[in-house]
Amino acid sequence: MHDKPDFGKQLAAFYRAMAEWVEQKRSHMPQVFHEESRDQLLAYIYAREHMPADVRETLAEYGWRLEGQEGHFLDVLERILACWHLPTQSGQAWQKVTKTRAHELIRQRAAAVLGSSSSDRPTRIMVTMDAAWVDEPGLIERLLLCGMDIARINCAYSSPDTWEALIAIIRQTERMLAPQGRRCRIYMDLPGPKVRIDRLAVQDGPMKLTVKENQYGESAEPLTGLLSFSAVPSLSSLPREVSFVWKLTADDEEAVAEGDELLFTDVRGKKRSLQVMRSIAPSCFVVRLFQTAYVQSGMKLRRGSTSFTLSSALCLPKRALVTAGTPLHIYFHEAALFSSSSDHGVKLTTTLPKAWRNVRTGDRLYFNDGRITARVVKVGEGHVEAKVIADGGKRKAIKQGTGIHLPDSFCHLAVPPLTDRDLEWLPFIAKWADIVGLSFVQAPHDVRKLHGLLAEQGAGSLPVIAKIETRAALHQFVRILLEGLKLPAFGVMIARGDLALEIGFEHLAAMQCEMLSLCRAAHIPVIWATQVLEQMAKKGVPSRPELSDVFLGKQAQCIMLNKGAHIAEAVRLLAFLLANEDSHIGHWTDRLSSLE
Repeated sequence: MHDKPDFGKQLAAFYRAMAEWVEQKRSHMPQVFHEESRDQLLAYIYAREHMPADVRETLAEYGWRLEGQEGHFLDVLERILACWHLPTQSGQAWQKVTKTRAHELIRQRAAAVLGSSSSDRPTRIMVTMDAAWVDEPGLIERLLLCGMDIARINCAYSSPDTWEALIAIIRQTERMLAPQGRRCRIYMDLPGPKVRIDRLAVQDGPMKLTVKENQYGESAEPLTGLLSFSAVPSLSSLPREVSFVWKLTADDEEAVAEGDELLFTDVRGKKRSLQVMRSIAPSCFVVRLFQTAYVQSGMKLRRGSTSFTLSSALCLPKRALVTAGTPLHIYFHEAALFSSSSDHGVKLTTTLPKAWRNVRTGDRLYFNDGRITARVVKVGEGHVEAKVIADGGKRKAIKQGTGIHLPDSFCHLAVPPLTDRDLEWLPFIAKWADIVGLSFVQAPHDVRKLHGLLAEQGAGSLPVIAKIETRAALHQFVRILLEGLKLPAFGVMIARGDLALEIGFEHLAAMQCEMLSLCRAAHIPVIWATQVLEQMAKKGVPSRPELSDVFLGKQAQCIMLNKGAHIAEAVRLLAFLLANEDSHIGHWTDRLSSLE
């Protein structure tokens, strides 16, 4: 054991230096809660950064690997020093954590944040709710029976009425299944400062206006549009269901009235009509289109002997197709969608115009979680021009509500971590949620501010989850953990979707493992999120790599699944893997090692 006498001295010197550093940091980081975890995390951070490479290599030679033992690192180190009969200065003020105690701490804190785990698996299962499930209470019952422990409501979508209806169904189902021991916590994400597409507009013709039909070929959802013979009203004053805006020129001064029918022949030669519903301004009317039509400027419309010319047409679709080379015109104000002279490509507005303040020519833009890549080609006073440069080889759709990532543009410098919408929804979340997620956290101050706002709502004990999905959060990760340790209940979500776009896909695997290690050192529970069993949830058959991902996700205290047509089957499979994987390994190991 002592064939390397210098090693013991090196290790003892390292231990003393670490003790002095931790003691210095402790004095500047007072804790109300979880002092032992603070000390453990500080010591582990020092070891990662300052342990000499030859000391680490010698430890590995003797079979002492620090990886996987982050939660009781100090105890391991002191036991190693004891093997060399070296003093460890037991008078240190820090609180040492044993392996047993480390496991107990993470178990207790996971229960406080995520709820109690089931008897056969310590890892909880979280499922993202779909607004459509309000009409499918049977599906929520299936999810609970299959193993769902936490229901996630993403407040970036839908409205409080829908959220409350979902919560009511979950609670009703939970009461019904109480004899079977099924419980479900409600996790609600604040929307956060994520840039999303607000309005889409296409002016490049001919344009297709698609009317959905039922199984009998009848109009199921007529399109609502706007006809104007003068200036078009601001989009902000229009009903959200308006799908197209046409400006007409009358061949004489005669206009139209409520109840009129306007006939036209579309680009394909199909006979179509518009029904005038009501007037919303002088010479401006709401109309309905009952059949799919292809339209373009110059087209003639008729009402009896009177004819009109379509001088300009603007389509406001829910989705627009783009491909490599498609121009994107991003406007900061809705009025610019009409006033701009550009008639090629896709026009759009976004939910957070302030986020574009620091954008520069050449910056990258990601849509649809990276499936579409664009690059900024021009920055104007009130708009940004970009061009799609990668689409995966085929046309793809961007939709209202689609997220936009600006990894090169330092958006967090211009946008506060808690937006006006976050503050608006916070009282509702404080009332109904069991857990609240802080989206796009940037710094420790964000955690502190949210906790203070929750305390003002009488919900200061509500568990807070810091969602790590930005480059800035990674730079501040240890400080965010230390701030979280000051809260009564705190956890971390490794939100791999947004994070991959921020730091690059090539760095994601290493970063998620680093975060897991640091959270283990601080005894902080983790939610493993984004694309877990995604193919299984969508198609009903898992891919090989995502099964391996589940095994890696077992290091976390909770795994999150997103919605899909086969989500109940995905929950059942995940629960099976989490409950039985250890026995599976032993079963196959016995077979692989057998010589019979």
